[in-house]
Amino acid sequence: MQSQNSWLLLLVLIWWQPVQGQTTQPAASAGGASATFVGPVPQIFSPGVISGPANDGSPTFSPDGNTLYFTRSTAGWGVILESHKSHGEWSEPDVAPFSGEWSDSSPGMAPDGSYLVFVSLRPKEMPRAGEKAVGRRANLYRTNRVGSGWSEPEKLPDAVNIGDSIWKPSIAADGTIYFVSIDAKGGKRLYFSQYKDGAYLQAQPLSFSDGRTSDVDPEIAPDGSFLVFCSSARLKDDPKDHMFIALKNGNDWGPVTVIRYQGDEAGGYSTDDEPHLGPDHRTVYFSSDRAVPVEFPRTRAQAREDLKRLELWDNSNSNAWFMSLTPWLEAGKSEKK
Repeated sequence: MQSQNSWLLLLVLIWWQPVQGQTTQPAASAGGASATFVGPVPQIFSPGVISGPANDGSPTFSPDGNTLYFTRSTAGWGVILESHKSHGEWSEPDVAPFSGEWSDSSPGMAPDGSYLVFVSLRPKEMPRAGEKAVGRRANLYRTNRVGSGWSEPEKLPDAVNIGDSIWKPSIAADGTIYFVSIDAKGGKRLYFSQYKDGAYLQAQPLSFSDGRTSDVDPEIAPDGSFLVFCSSARLKDDPKDHMFIALKNGNDWGPVTVIRYQGDEAGGYSTDDEPHLGPDHRTVYFSSDRAVPVEFPRTRAQAREDLKRLELWDNSNSNAWFMSLTPWLEAGKSEKK
């Protein structure tokens, strides 16, 4: 496996005319990227409902796109919320039936909607009645769709829960599960566990993730053809969390490509994380604390509009954003030819 410092630096300039008439500017590629270009401006998702004044994670969707689950959190705990779409509008989120007893986060929906896997911080040994929970660890739990509800969550086996800090599950159509493991020294590495004959095989690290590049939050395409993830140590002199994409190349992975977009300059917004694919499998939803730029001086009327937006969602907490992955997917296909 090659380290980041040994990867070739390819300088490829690619122009792309995105939707809504927006013109991008080309940019030179960075370390670990096969080609770099600037994509479209992300759009805020459901402001004031899903993206609100709290810290809101990106949603995972049911196959029909009409139900979603996402994390709403404080610095100390999180809960998974559920919302339904009716007449094009999302309902006020409510606590998901399987969440709330413990601190839960990062739901990942199976492509067929039959089950959901999420992170839960629970103690190694359950406390007795009246006792305090101590020694919590982050592990993955599964809940199955039962009619219109969900089953009692069950912890996934040790073949998947390989440590005390396992995060952000993502599930392929064949049942293979992808996740991030954080070791005792803080190293962050991406793993996958194949699902075969009704059981999970021992988790293995992804070939391009060696623990030194702080890789987190994998999101696999249902057919396994590409994977989006986040990392904070792959770009030189830029420690913020960026999204990256890798396309499957035979039995292994092709080059890792950074996903850049307008308004994503180095030294700007501090976090992009928790990518999820939308129902079309080509739109990426992600969590970011990016904000709408404000220019000064401004009129009192503009200040009032900015204040309304601040009170609704735009207060530098995490919110859900979305944009198309099409330019990166098409560029990757071209490189394979």
